[in-house]
Amino acid sequence: MTTEDKGQDSYAMFMGALDVFNEAMDKYRDKPVIKDVLSLVDEHTAGRKFGAAVYADDPDQPFDYFTVRLHNQRLELVSRGKDAPDIDWKVSMEYLRNLNDNPQEYVSNPLKLDFDWLKHRLRDAA
Repeated sequence: MTTEDKGQDSYAMFMGALDVFNEAMDKYRDKPVIKDVLSLVDEHTAGRKFGAAVYADDPDQPFDYFTVRLHNQRLELVSRGKDAPDIDWKVSMEYLRNLNDNPQEYVSNPLKLDFDWLKHRLRDAA
């Protein structure tokens, strides 16, 4: 697969992953734990950008970058490329592919979603 093919594939996979995250957050936003986390995230990270680096095999060798933000308790794409000052989330293509291939597995069990990067950023902001 060429770098261009990886890039096109990673964009589609990344956008699909955001959809899965948002669907899970929408579904559980009134549940105590998710509700509290989303409230804290909105309060402490409003307007901040989060950098994501997509890699194939080695987290230290990403081939694509995205910048997202939380707005109205939803993850939104801000831009493609290194727009954010720091990389908060290193995500593998394998994970993105699994999210896209099995969205309901993650929506029905949001604890399977990788929220560690967001929790880390929340701790830094507090």
